[in-house]
Amino acid sequence: MADPLTTRPQTPRAIQTFEVSLKSAIVNEGRLLLLQETDTGYWELPGGRIDVGEERLTHDAILAREIVEELGPDIRLRLRPEAFSFVRQRPTDGRYLFLQVRLALYDGGALRLSDEHAAHRWVGPQDWQGLTFPPLSDYPLALTAVWRMIAGLR
Repeated sequence: MADPLTTRPQTPRAIQTFEVSLKSAIVNEGRLLLLQETDTGYWELPGGRIDVGEERLTHDAILAREIVEELGPDIRLRLRPEAFSFVRQRPTDGRYLFLQVRLALYDGGALRLSDEHAAHRWVGPQDWQGLTFPPLSDYPLALTAVWRMIAGLR
């Protein structure tokens, strides 16, 4: 019998490709910041994709750029080391997005949403469950992970 660890498969396996996004779970007084996309109406965490040319920047630097773009230059955050990741599939083209999420504590400053977002909402552990999130995503599992991380801060 062939050893499955050393025997090469007869057909090459498919390799999944992803776009990578950096998101932030921003917490203020036990509530999480969610943004509503202007074009789809879906709710999401702040942040976005790594731009071309940013491949060698730190994740903190890229996330800082995204936060300023989406929430304005006045927002102040304290990034925490807690992180997790999840996957969503974009319904328009089927492309997979790999989302790396960092916990951040809101430290003040006025929010000024970019044109990408129509609204923001600070939600508690149960408030988010009535909101609409992108289909084909693990957002419900991701937000459950956020609440576990927040509980660990207390």
